[in-house]
Amino acid sequence: MLNDYLLIEELRIAGKQELYAKLNALGNEAAELLAERGQEAVARHRHLIVLTHVPPFRESCWHEGKISSDDYLPHFSCRAVGDRLGEIMRAHPERTMIALCGHTHGAGYVRILENLEVRTGGAIYGVPELQEVLELG
Repeated sequence: MLNDYLLIEELRIAGKQELYAKLNALGNEAAELLAERGQEAVARHRHLIVLTHVPPFRESCWHEGKISSDDYLPHFSCRAVGDRLGEIMRAHPERTMIALCGHTHGAGYVRILENLEVRTGGAIYGVPELQEVLELG
């Protein structure tokens, strides 16, 4: 049992199927919001930074230096968000996007598309740490 399912009231759901339905609904809600805001952003800006807690792609979901196993992906990644980000950036190859995320506690970097990269921050419970400094200019 993940700590999230014990500590987050909204996720304290008894049945596995009900929990998955709730996670899917939250992921779809986040994806639709990002689709809307992402379209507005690419219309106005050349370089985009997106912050998500949960990694948006399988390839950005790290555990002990490797991509998480398929058994854990539904708990540590949000495909719906990744699908939307990919759609936006495929439609706008002249724009760039960096997605910053965490949640898995494993760090990693992946280039999903020529114009879309994901940086997953590592973490240890109770020991916050600066991951990197982004210089914008």
